[in-house]
Amino acid sequence: MSGYQIPHFGLKRQYKNLRDELLDATDRALKDGQLMNGHYTRSFEEWLKHRTKTKYAITVHSGTQALEIIARYKKQKHHNTMVGNPKIRIPNLTYPATLNAFLTAGWDVELGDTDKYGIMTRESSIVGGIYDCVMGFAGRRPWPNATYQDSYGVIVDGAQHWLECGGNVGSGMAISFDPTKNLNASGNGGAIVTNDEHLYLYAVRYRDNNKPDFYAVGTDSRMSEQDCAQLLVRANHIDEWQKRRKEIAKFWCDRFRELPVTCFSDTNEPHAHQKFVMYMSDRNSMHTHLMTDGIDSKIHYEYTLGDLPTSFGLTKPDMLSTSVMLSKGVVSLPLYPELTDNEVNYIADKVDEFFGE
Repeated sequence: MSGYQIPHFGLKRQYKNLRDELLDATDRALKDGQLMNGHYTRSFEEWLKHRTKTKYAITVHSGTQALEIIARYKKQKHHNTMVGNPKIRIPNLTYPATLNAFLTAGWDVELGDTDKYGIMTRESSIVGGIYDCVMGFAGRRPWPNATYQDSYGVIVDGAQHWLECGGNVGSGMAISFDPTKNLNASGNGGAIVTNDEHLYLYAVRYRDNNKPDFYAVGTDSRMSEQDCAQLLVRANHIDEWQKRRKEIAKFWCDRFRELPVTCFSDTNEPHAHQKFVMYMSDRNSMHTHLMTDGIDSKIHYEYTLGDLPTSFGLTKPDMLSTSVMLSKGVVSLPLYPELTDNEVNYIADKVDEFFGE
């Protein structure tokens, strides 16, 4: 085992750098005595609106619940005007939380194939009652030449790409502040951003059990004041962090250009660099090679949604599809702003070494 130990996530390093700021923000939030729905929550929601170029933002307990709330609202709207259950197309290559959100909300689901960068392919036409769940695999902005800010037929799962959404949030976008994301909470956290006032008002009531009159079902789904206070601290650094992520990704893409790999960050299109994903024919051996040398690589998508028991009976791509092919060859390198230049070079050296370079 190498003397190097490079974790996949830099949360310990981030805390070391921000410790005083985070503890000060936590102290101020707790001293206020209002631990929910206070000044820090409102301030963070205002920041989110400006960052995503939207009219409304509301924090909730997680990105999955944000997507589920959007799905419940859109299903209700669908039944007001159309007969039959709504159907959503979801990319076959993503985390199961996306599928779970729509199944829990009672939608019919179809799994769609992806392009070579993991972005769901577009249908030639949108049929009434069939919606698209748009996602940015590894941080790449989906459908960058399309404008779908207020599209009725598009719901956006922005967990990986929202920092580069460019205002394209469809009828609503779900955001995750999971500790593994670019802008992370210290635990669970999520948000909905939208230009639809009715969705916003629905979410405000739904996340608090539909107070005050309880005329419909709801749930408890809020972020605490201290969570929002800490996120405001991290938000002050996000532009600097994103610049560093982009620099590292560009360095690796340039370095690996002659190797038999596909780098998913190697694009001129907007990219949030949530992950540095590579595709290669012998992914498992590369993963073992890097781990042996103290580099904590990850295989995030070793199966597709179509492989899951919960997808039994759903329409899905076949075994020769692009999304299935990608699941057999993608591997992720550690990518976070706290990586040192020496570590960035060491990781590159070990990838080169695997191919005998």
